[in-house]
Amino acid sequence: MNRNRRLWPDSLIFRLALLMTLALLPLGLIAIYQTKAVVNEAIRLSHVSLLSRTQSAAAKEREQLQRAGGAAQGLASAMSSLAGDKDACAEALEEFVHNRQEYTFAAFISLTGQLECTSDKSSGDVSDDWHFLKVAEIQDLSFALVRSEDGKTLSSLMASTPVQKGGEVIGYAAVAARHNLVGTVSGQRWAEDGVQFATVDSRGEILSSSVALDQAAMSLPVSVPRRELVGLTGSTFFEDARSGHERFFAVSEIIPDQVVVVGSWPSEDAFSVEEDTASIVTLAFPVLMWIAGIAVAVLGIQRLVIRHLNALRSAMRRFALGEREEAALELVHPPKEFEEARQSFNRMVAILSDAERRREVDLEEKTILLREVHHRVKNNLQLIASIMNMQARGAQTPEARRMLSQLQRRVRGLALIHRSLNTNPDITTVDTRDLIANLINEIGSMSAGDGQAITIEKDLVSVALSQDQAVTLSMLVSEAMTNAVKYIGIPEGGRPEISVCMKEADNNHLILEVTNTKGQPVLAEDDVSGSGIGNKLIRAFTMQLDGQSEISETETLYKFKVTFPIEGGIS
Repeated sequence: MNRNRRLWPDSLIFRLALLMTLALLPLGLIAIYQTKAVVNEAIRLSHVSLLSRTQSAAAKEREQLQRAGGAAQGLASAMSSLAGDKDACAEALEEFVHNRQEYTFAAFISLTGQLECTSDKSSGDVSDDWHFLKVAEIQDLSFALVRSEDGKTLSSLMASTPVQKGGEVIGYAAVAARHNLVGTVSGQRWAEDGVQFATVDSRGEILSSSVALDQAAMSLPVSVPRRELVGLTGSTFFEDARSGHERFFAVSEIIPDQVVVVGSWPSEDAFSVEEDTASIVTLAFPVLMWIAGIAVAVLGIQRLVIRHLNALRSAMRRFALGEREEAALELVHPPKEFEEARQSFNRMVAILSDAERRREVDLEEKTILLREVHHRVKNNLQLIASIMNMQARGAQTPEARRMLSQLQRRVRGLALIHRSLNTNPDITTVDTRDLIANLINEIGSMSAGDGQAITIEKDLVSVALSQDQAVTLSMLVSEAMTNAVKYIGIPEGGRPEISVCMKEADNNHLILEVTNTKGQPVLAEDDVSGSGIGNKLIRAFTMQLDGQSEISETETLYKFKVTFPIEGGIS
């Protein structure tokens, strides 16, 4: 039966299933244009792949051009200091070519095109040569092909760069490198598939090609001037080649702003370069499906689950904090499961509230009974003290009166302690200032035999003690005050005084000091003598507090000092 209820239209599972169905609906629309999107993406990735392969195919050409350019620039730096010494210049160039087998010729050329010094000690005028005209025009590093004497085959690649001295151009340094027209650009099997490569500089000169040099121009796009190919670095496009066939072109940089490599594919093969592209792209569709599903699911969970959980959590928090007036939980259009949870929570609140009310009534009754017990104990202690007072009045000897008086004082002290500790039964600690102040006022109400009042000074710190420790401390203060009153004296020219000080010490300790004046006795000798039980009680109470007592005495003062730890720390 419970399983059937979970599948009701207002249940959480049913609503989430409906929302997930809506989340999967976009997949139907995606499938309509999936083929077109995959093909377009495959074309784009194919173009990127062709561009990357174009860069890879020209790796050897890039390396050779960079080495030749670096060699020319290195010679230019050396020629700036050797230009005036032809013999030293020729010797340096000859050594350069001899140590580097890839170079066949090196020369320093004047601004007029004269060979000032060469690696083979030759001379001549190259002012009409293309490589000289090129470097003289652009005044920067340039490359040019130098054909063999028969004009049919390529003999070397010439790299030329200006030579500067003092900030002025004084000539040009040139090096010729061995150059394999077909071997440098794409030594791979792509030529069999109709793939062609050619390197072109910023002046439109073809430096190398994967086909015969006289056929290299036919593999370039017909509508793009060769000088402008450098500006198309990184681009791919379809265009008719000069041969009349449509091809796919990719332009990649070799030397920045100077030399590029142009790769071309037959248009019908341009799409099959990456056959796995379409399968990779299709992975985007499940991702899109997942994102859409998660978005709708989160919205559904927020609407159907989270908001109800937040309401339940808020109601539980209010109930835990003691709010009972609005403890009932109310949910707006909840699923069946949350409706059942709401009913269970409200029933729990009602049961617990009723139990709390019954407990409060029981607690109130117990509190009343406890107060009655405390009241009766206090009255009994006072009654005992009154009986002792009556017995003391009828005593025949001073010793009997003194013993009954001491017992009466201790009973009255116990009554005072009991009243202080149980004034409020809800409080589990006792404030030392109030407790000791009441004891001092009770015991210090005694006056001197001559009718002279005893001055009592109090300096008490407020510290919360446990009831057990407070009882022991109060008994100790009572005995110490009794001794102070009993043995107080009147100093010469002064008044009898008692000082009681309670202060905090380091390491969570308290210090109690009771000081009385010395001098002419205040009480009669019969009243002062005793059995010594007071001192025994003081030592016993000090031990119960785990304290250390200390007595110090001068000609005019008697001080009793106790240091003891506070149970549970200072609050």
